[in-house]
Amino acid sequence: MASAQGSSSPVKCGLSPRSKLYSKINEHLSEDQVKSLRAMLITDHHIGKGKIENATPHEIFTMLEADNKIGEGNLGLLKDLLIALKEIQLAKEVDDLERDQRTGISKLHSEFGFKVEELKPKGGGHVVPGSSIPLILPNDLKYNASTGAVQKIQDNQRTSLHVVPEALELLEGIEEPVSVQAICGPCRSGKSYILSRLLGTADAFELGHRMDPQTFGIWMGTKVLRGKDFTIVLLDTEGIDAVTASAGQDASILVMTILLSSRLIYNSLNVPHMGDLEKMQCFIKLATGVTVKQGEASNVSAFRKFFPDFMWLLRDVSLKMEDENGKEMDPSDYLVKRVFRRNPNAFEESTTDMVRRAILTFFPSAECAILERPSDKKEVMNNIAQHTDSLNPEFNKGVDDLVVRLLLKARAKRGYHEGSKVSGLALSIMTKQYVEAVNDPNSIPALDNTWQNTIELMQNRAIEEAVMEYNKQMQAQIAEARMTKNGEVPLEEGEIDTPIQPTIMGLHNASVKTVTSILLKKVGHFQISTGNQGTENQDSGEINAVVDQMQKRLVQQEERAVDGIRGLVVTGGELFHYIQQNREHSKNFCKGLYEHLLDPIRKRVESPPPDFDFDKLTRELAAAREQYKKQARGPEKWVVLQEMDTSAVKLQAQIDKMGYQKKLMQQQQRAHEAELRAKEREEEILNQLKQLKDQLQTQRETLQEIIQQYERQITQMKQDMEERHAVALQRIEDLKNAKMAEQAEIARDLLEKERASTREKIKKMENEQADLYRQLEEVLDQQKKATPPPKPSLKEKCTIS
Repeated sequence: MASAQGSSSPVKCGLSPRSKLYSKINEHLSEDQVKSLRAMLITDHHIGKGKIENATPHEIFTMLEADNKIGEGNLGLLKDLLIALKEIQLAKEVDDLERDQRTGISKLHSEFGFKVEELKPKGGGHVVPGSSIPLILPNDLKYNASTGAVQKIQDNQRTSLHVVPEALELLEGIEEPVSVQAICGPCRSGKSYILSRLLGTADAFELGHRMDPQTFGIWMGTKVLRGKDFTIVLLDTEGIDAVTASAGQDASILVMTILLSSRLIYNSLNVPHMGDLEKMQCFIKLATGVTVKQGEASNVSAFRKFFPDFMWLLRDVSLKMEDENGKEMDPSDYLVKRVFRRNPNAFEESTTDMVRRAILTFFPSAECAILERPSDKKEVMNNIAQHTDSLNPEFNKGVDDLVVRLLLKARAKRGYHEGSKVSGLALSIMTKQYVEAVNDPNSIPALDNTWQNTIELMQNRAIEEAVMEYNKQMQAQIAEARMTKNGEVPLEEGEIDTPIQPTIMGLHNASVKTVTSILLKKVGHFQISTGNQGTENQDSGEINAVVDQMQKRLVQQEERAVDGIRGLVVTGGELFHYIQQNREHSKNFCKGLYEHLLDPIRKRVESPPPDFDFDKLTRELAAAREQYKKQARGPEKWVVLQEMDTSAVKLQAQIDKMGYQKKLMQQQQRAHEAELRAKEREEEILNQLKQLKDQLQTQRETLQEIIQQYERQITQMKQDMEERHAVALQRIEDLKNAKMAEQAEIARDLLEKERASTREKIKKMENEQADLYRQLEEVLDQQKKATPPPKPSLKEKCTIS
């Protein structure tokens, strides 16, 4: 990672396949070709002459990587250079490698259903430089987004932490649940290299080769492992016991890492002895650094429900782990039975005892993995990223086995409530809240309060994004539906017998269905019900309430009766804007059409030709009306026809002068008006009923989807309960083996309470699910009753006054 001096990121050249290819090209090119290579790069100003005058091809490629001219998935320049040197086969190998790197799929990752993907800012901003970015930094450092470097802030003393907005923006783009794999431990112990190998590279996180630490604060990989159910995010942390940080600062970094991660890997060198545990005193401070519930003292065992799994990774281990009798032991058994075992004869609890008790009681599981020394050669150890192929085969195999182990055991980060999951977006919100709490000497990060605040922010954001998506879809669909071969025309509002185009309500219903599904996906992994949302919507759960809130933003309706038939009328919301806009368009369109059809008749009445008589006038008016009915569009067509028919009254004076049959004309006019009023009422009734049916259909589909989410979450809660039960039983056994009988008994009591509590929550959710089924039955019954009335006959229409 970037150093505190603010220099540019060091060379990124550790990908084993790339290094192999660079070496192959280096060995293959003749002396004349190397000279031509240097000349081409100097001529095209890719590298200065002084830098490459005596450099080998491999060194030249390393320089190009340092300047971001080539790199992972970006080898176009190298391919062009080889083609110019007439090395077509080597150019093809470069092309193949570039394609493989761009797909981001390694054999190992794909075997477990993961794909390496580069994170992009949610807002579509600039791509973040480098393969890692600081998520949290001490206040004496700042991140330069344009260079990807970290710079020292002059005269600032390290007293607090701050989040890096560019990193949060990357996290916000992950809307699915995340599994956060974090690593911590002493400085200079090779933490960054392990995370890089987990991504299938050797240098995704900057590796330090000097005595000063290279990592400050908490860093995040800009690439993730995207899986079917969750995305793996990697965090690298500042070394514990760095000379630049105090014990309190170590504790702050550790607290933040634990709060954000799903698995915490503690990385250290060699097999630890009991005395080595004293170096891990920051773990003791966890009890005072975090609380489960705001304002309540927490039993330390309660943290296991929310803390990450713990893995102690022992590096440079070549000796066998044996028990007192010389029998070889599994590393995890050795950790619990030898390293964590308390001396039963000790009178007082030592610092070592407190550390081992903290690890065994805080974390839901504790396991151990070992790796042999990478190499005995100094030049290899100085930069193992550049010598992956030269490393100890047993070390490389051990790393691959560790990656498999981590991928197999990866799980989505749990939220505070049963069955809930943390998304990347939620993690970004939680990060800001936790940093604020850690920085405040009078505040302690509270898991429940942070989670509830996160849920509220996420739900509000999800609703806003759903509304934006609805408007985007409606605008695009309306624009497309209005365009015909005869130009732009308005749309019908509701149900019609023979729809030529989609209707406004039809487009609305389709958009609502889409955005409701999107909303459920965004908020579904939080929680279904909290049981504290007040009386309204409490029975149907929080997600149902969130969907209802979103849908009320889109459309507000009132129940009204027309001719004894009750239905719904749109009175507000986003939909109302589109209805008003369409009605205005319909009114102008229909007025223009009517005037176009009536104007020739008006001119003939004002200046009648010799053969123009009353019968011909009647026929022309009737033909104009029929033509209008065929061409008129939108909800205002009958209103406009009724308004414009009054124009015939203006012709009355002319008609009287010509001796036309006034009485017959008036009878026809009244019949037309009655027909229009009947048609208008008929459409209003049908529209109201259609809206009611649409609303019931939306309720039905939403309830069905929420019921399915209940089913999935109940199943997941039962599965989690059994998994936690198995882990807890193993933990109780570990405590017994570590001679901590009192802690083992406390853990057993807590396990029984947790199982009882989970069973109670599952029962409550099953009751809520049953209530949703009852609501669904009511909706289905209402759908059967919402049938339109029979259409009136022509005689009935004409008798309506």
